[in-house]
Amino acid sequence: MDAEAVARVLAGVPVFSALSDAERTELVARLRARHFSRDEVVFHRDDAGGHAYVILSGSVKVAIPDEEGHEVVVAVERDGAVFGELALFDDAPRSATVTALDETHVVILAREDFLRVLERSPRATREILRLLARTVRRASGRIEDLVFLDVPGRVAKCLLDLATAHARTDIELTQDDLASFVGATRVSVNRALAELEAQGAIAIGRRHIAVKEPTLLRKQVRY
Repeated sequence: MDAEAVARVLAGVPVFSALSDAERTELVARLRARHFSRDEVVFHRDDAGGHAYVILSGSVKVAIPDEEGHEVVVAVERDGAVFGELALFDDAPRSATVTALDETHVVILAREDFLRVLERSPRATREILRLLARTVRRASGRIEDLVFLDVPGRVAKCLLDLATAHARTDIELTQDDLASFVGATRVSVNRALAELEAQGAIAIGRRHIAVKEPTLLRKQVRY
């Protein structure tokens, strides 16, 4: 992807949309391109930070592993999304592990390069504050779901949220990843998925789930 195309992608990313064309062009000149194969780890939890990633194509999952090798999936990010952005603001180690779900192309932005431009752009600073506030609200919503929704409700809401966030009805997500996402066992998630498929709400494929009837999914979300 050429520099002009990358600049257009950045223009649609909230963190960078508040920058001027000249400021985005300056950042593009400092980006590095990377490619990750399906199931390849982009970085591990506790790795050193220092860079943020912008997805040009493909998708990744953001997960927090425990000492026994289990993980909780906290997000799935696709084209145009930014991940690892906390590394732009401090030098703490990574808080999660990020893995490519399919062939994924990204560009990498260093903290020093970003801060150099940000210091000259109050508009971008305000946009970043709004973005961080949305991140906190999303985390609070996840906690509320875990506390007040049963497994079928969490599965249904997760599928709705992913379909809405990525503006598509076909969700590339394995059942293991979905179980991690909603904080439940694979057996209970499989049971909930089977019931939803029997109702005609979804269709289950290999490594993906298609949302057929969002209204039926919403009926499962009862707080």
